[in-house]
Amino acid sequence: MVDRQLTGMYELLDALEGVIKTSDPAKREELTKTIDAYHNDFPEDFRWAIGAQSPTLLSNLLLAIDWACRSNAQSKSRSVVRLIDRKPEGNA
Repeated sequence: MVDRQLTGMYELLDALEGVIKTSDPAKREELTKTIDAYHNDFPEDFRWAIGAQSPTLLSNLLLAIDWACRSNAQSKSRSVVRLIDRKPEGNA
């Protein structure tokens, strides 16, 4: 039996979001640009990381960081691409 309140994924994500939102706006903007560049350079990797096939923590972590460093006006909706729906290439 646990004698203390367990800290789960959502408590971790809330804490991370709070730190990012209260950090230097210039650093948040730099992180936003880096996330956008990663998305543009490796869209399939990014979509996998926020998609249904990635571990839940990774998906929520990346989305929390992305949302926390943007103002509401900059908020971007990114569609999830399911790699499972892709047609196999070659002899697969």
